[in-house]
Amino acid sequence: MNSKRKILVPIFNRAHYGRLRPVLKAIKNHPQLELNVIVAVPAAYGGFFNNLVHSRPRSWRAALPWYILARARSFVGQDAVLRNDFLAKNLNDDGFKIDAYAPIFFDGGNSTTMAKSAGWGVVKLVDILRKFKPDIVFVNADRFEMMAVAIAASYLNIPVAHNEGGDVSGTIDESVRHAITKLAHIHFTSTEASRRRVIQMGERPENVFTVGSPAIDAVSTVNLGSSKELFPDFSSKDFLLVLLHPVATVSGEKNIEMAQNVISALREIKMPVVFLGSNIDAGSNVIGYTLREWLEKDRPNWVRFIKHLPPDDFYRALARAVCAVGNSSSFIREGAYLGTPVVLVGSRQNNRERSGNVVEVDGGVNEINSAVRRQLAVGKYPASNLFGNGTAGEKIAEKLAGVSLNVQKIFHEIPVFY
Repeated sequence: MNSKRKILVPIFNRAHYGRLRPVLKAIKNHPQLELNVIVAVPAAYGGFFNNLVHSRPRSWRAALPWYILARARSFVGQDAVLRNDFLAKNLNDDGFKIDAYAPIFFDGGNSTTMAKSAGWGVVKLVDILRKFKPDIVFVNADRFEMMAVAIAASYLNIPVAHNEGGDVSGTIDESVRHAITKLAHIHFTSTEASRRRVIQMGERPENVFTVGSPAIDAVSTVNLGSSKELFPDFSSKDFLLVLLHPVATVSGEKNIEMAQNVISALREIKMPVVFLGSNIDAGSNVIGYTLREWLEKDRPNWVRFIKHLPPDDFYRALARAVCAVGNSSSFIREGAYLGTPVVLVGSRQNNRERSGNVVEVDGGVNEINSAVRRQLAVGKYPASNLFGNGTAGEKIAEKLAGVSLNVQKIFHEIPVFY
């Protein structure tokens, strides 16, 4: 009989993988734990007609051949699916075995397809969880697909461990993060302030552990010395790193305005820019279209657009950039550890804890322009350990091995004085 606890970790997007590698490694190497990894892929791999009904691609003419090819690969077998997935390739290269794939993402990048992907995710994930029968499901942060994991596991009476609960931010992530906290049984927080918030939400203090952010573990072990090889044409130049995710709680017009303002500011600054592709949250369709329109129309030779960077290369780019511009939480967490100057644009990270390397702006062109120039004048900031010292993965694995498991939630009362 296997006495090890089975820990199932869903890795559903590039950012989570970059941050959770230390957790995966610590679980894999722990003598009392067994690691299972599942990867999410487009819904086209799991059902051609359901995908046609629920996806909303920008161009059906371009999307349909890819849908057919994806479905054909799924009939060949799981290996054929994962060989053609960016996330799976990174996991395999790092020596992690992928136990299953979950075809849950509908194409579209808008509120409708995001909500439908979460619902479809519950349906597909129930079958996967029933197959693997994990002792604990480890859920990360605040993504809509993580909500699907937490719901499926909760209804199957599988204990849920939640990482990075208690944080505060803008957009729909704020609601999703707190909802997952209430579904979860074990909580790992990045800071003491986040731990206090989780307890304030009624979670039992003995199940809430401040461990730091695994992202700091990840970036602290990367060899940053080879960063110049990433962009040979920028090898002797300073560059801005730009990553702009959509804000799912505002209109498409507001997301377009945010993207256009960033582009206008970059035009005025006109220094080398490495522009990374956004996530797939609602609004990514219009941000992507705005960016493509600019690149195709202006063809700026001082911009390099890259859809995906492997995690280590992302950290090398963030370390080497003279300023990071946009609204990624990585700019706040990993950027603090690296001392990278950051201009945080818009409301997506509202009220999130941050170090002194961050300047926040509402998103006007002049504001962005001025803030970037101020950060360029300041240069690198001192490294900050606000989000941990690089030991989160080991702490998480140790707690997963020893914590008491009970699926019955009990509300922890805190006296309230008015």
